[in-house]
Amino acid sequence: MYGGQRISLCVPAHKSPIERTSLKILLWALFFAAAWTAALAVVAHSPGLHSTPGIWLGVFGLPGVVIANWVQGFVFHKFSNYLGYPRMFLVNWLFYCSVIQGLASIQREFRKK
Repeated sequence: MYGGQRISLCVPAHKSPIERTSLKILLWALFFAAAWTAALAVVAHSPGLHSTPGIWLGVFGLPGVVIANWVQGFVFHKFSNYLGYPRMFLVNWLFYCSVIQGLASIQREFRKK
């Protein structure tokens, strides 16, 4: 009891639309980044990265591929798959979050009009 009133530490059961949208964006981006990373690992070990599927995966994961290779070249001075794939995943997750957020904001603007 504080000043005659109870203090509730419970989190409200309902969430605002912004919180739900943000969570959906994070989860969808996580799904896309995880699927892309898994597909890249499979393609890299079977048909190869210079095959047609490998090139298309490189296009869709361009920020992760470029930044991960740049960091490994300048910081670690060698390439390691065990460090490269998680770094590509994280960069692509952030990239996909920003792309999906942009699409959601455009969609909101069209709904207002």
